[in-house]
Amino acid sequence: MSSQPLDNDAATPGSGPTTAEPNPAPSKCLYERLGWDSLTDALEAINRASETRGVTLDPHQQRAAHTILASHASGAYLTGEVGRGKTWLIDSILTNASAPTRRMHLTAFFRAITHSMHTNGHAFAEAVTDVTAGNAVIFIDEFHVHDVADAVMLRRALNVLAEHDIALFTTSNTTPDNGHDDPMIADALAPAARHIHEHLEVVPLAHPQDYRALAHQPTQQQPQHQPTGFPAGTWTIANKPSPRPTATIPLPGTARTLSVNATTPDNTTVEPHRLDTTWEHLCEGSISPADLLALAEDYSTWVLRDVPQPENITRNSIQRFAHLVDVLVDADIPLHVYAPIPPEDLARAPHSPVYPQRMFSRLQLLTRTPAAR
Repeated sequence: MSSQPLDNDAATPGSGPTTAEPNPAPSKCLYERLGWDSLTDALEAINRASETRGVTLDPHQQRAAHTILASHASGAYLTGEVGRGKTWLIDSILTNASAPTRRMHLTAFFRAITHSMHTNGHAFAEAVTDVTAGNAVIFIDEFHVHDVADAVMLRRALNVLAEHDIALFTTSNTTPDNGHDDPMIADALAPAARHIHEHLEVVPLAHPQDYRALAHQPTQQQPQHQPTGFPAGTWTIANKPSPRPTATIPLPGTARTLSVNATTPDNTTVEPHRLDTTWEHLCEGSISPADLLALAEDYSTWVLRDVPQPENITRNSIQRFAHLVDVLVDADIPLHVYAPIPPEDLARAPHSPVYPQRMFSRLQLLTRTPAAR
């Protein structure tokens, strides 16, 4: 089934052409576009940036960095299995680059474009340039699309980035043209896949080790240190139900609310910017990925209680939990989970989220704590 009827570029003022001829390869290598004078300087800067964060890039990551920076493409699409250090590598590349860059989750990118269109009355192409204004490079982590409309929006956005000579760096667990389970989504993504192959350097990162599995082991790749951000979160085995939520907070930009715990179990007031709620209210409610992104802007610590037994987990709730993990990892926000089971037992749920390996790999970053009394 063709997705062409869904694509209204021709009827949208300012949205740009419906098809884009492949642009000639940029005259500069990517290391030059990022602001380095030589490939050697760029690679040395990447190694320094990585080592200051306690990590030594492995040979696979070193080769990928060399391939990316020496390329004349308009960016890079780094693909590989979960936990291989794709995001870490791109962060290391961009940390010391002098070119102005912006890092966004794909859902946040779409949300920002839609907000610009609705709030400022911008046409689509104008909204994309508004979101990317002042940046020579956009880094979109976790490049995965699960919706036909998002697939169409992605293709249009890629064209605008190319037309304005904005480099795109992105990571994904799949290759650009990897078939989607839903044929409509696969068909809608085909133009975006062609664009990626024409404009970006597609680089595989092959390595047998999922480094997140070593998250709490002192190794050369990840020496023991006090975790911060998402890895500072915990997973606690707790069989006793938590007190019912006693308050509500508004979901940003909507008329809906989320039920939360106003106090901690010992009845002391929680610290500011702490979101404390239950699986029932967060994962089984009508919470969208955009809602999670908005909440992540306001709350710097999250607590999720009363995870059900795997056999009682629904398809929608496990997918919403996977979205939650993605959002909090991207925002580097600690998550504290209270559940009657260890995280790996979620695999026994009747349904799995899209790309379950990514969720399980990321949950390995959480520290296991003794059972709650």
